[in-house]
Amino acid sequence: MDLNLLFGKFRVCAFGADVAQSYVNHLAGPDDEALADDNLREAYVRAAALATVKEVRDKVDLEALDLTDRLFAEHRVAIKELPDDRQQAYENIRAMTTDPQKGVLRPPRTRIEGFTLVEEDGQVAQPPLVPLHLMSDEHGQFPLTSLNKWERDIVISELARPNVRAWYRNPSRAAVDSLGIAYRDDLTGNWRSMHPDFVFFHASGGKIVASILDPHGHHLDDALMKLKALAGFAQKYGDAFHRIEALAEVDGRMKVLDLKTDDVREAVISAKGNALTLYRSTFAANYDSKGH
Repeated sequence: MDLNLLFGKFRVCAFGADVAQSYVNHLAGPDDEALADDNLREAYVRAAALATVKEVRDKVDLEALDLTDRLFAEHRVAIKELPDDRQQAYENIRAMTTDPQKGVLRPPRTRIEGFTLVEEDGQVAQPPLVPLHLMSDEHGQFPLTSLNKWERDIVISELARPNVRAWYRNPSRAAVDSLGIAYRDDLTGNWRSMHPDFVFFHASGGKIVASILDPHGHHLDDALMKLKALAGFAQKYGDAFHRIEALAEVDGRMKVLDLKTDDVREAVISAKGNALTLYRSTFAANYDSKGH
């Protein structure tokens, strides 16, 4: 078997390429031609073997989390003074943590949205315009160009609530202006991040509180993994939010999983199979503009 191929599979899913390669270099020692092949082979085998031991992986994760926490605390002010692209590089590192961590969101310097919509018949039309987006035009309007039909319906429904004060279309990419939640891919073991679609702001108890709403197709391969990631975030930080909800259209009806409810959240975290089962279960409620 090609040891490079074997090692490559384990290092990516367990430790990450840079950490694993540094460990192999440490084990292999200096480049002595007489010993180099044997040392390198032994280092590859040892690193690959360690990658299969859960206790080792967990210990590496904990040590990495402790180190990054200390470094981010030490250099917090200096990072804020960096250009946007450099700040994003550090946020990408923060997003790879084993547990959801608080980051710092900043408004983008620019935001480009289209004000024309190509319909199914090819005709060009004006998209629906709605108020209260945090980055509206000079008339206080925001176009729903990039949203599909049921995402638009959710925005319009939420804006009809009497206590809504503002909303934000969260970018789906890793960026300083995007709320991202880290999760580990069950299939590959790689770290990924999800970006909930919407953040709404509601008046509650005499203050303005944020709510996370994430419409997501239940048929997608990553649907359950992203649900679990959002549930884990809600478990740790739910008290800071008014609502944290996942939504999907099932059998022609919009369904919602309220992840601030203990039994719903626990059902999501322990779920097996697919997300559709959860949306069809008693843990899901019907969604409408009058409350749910």
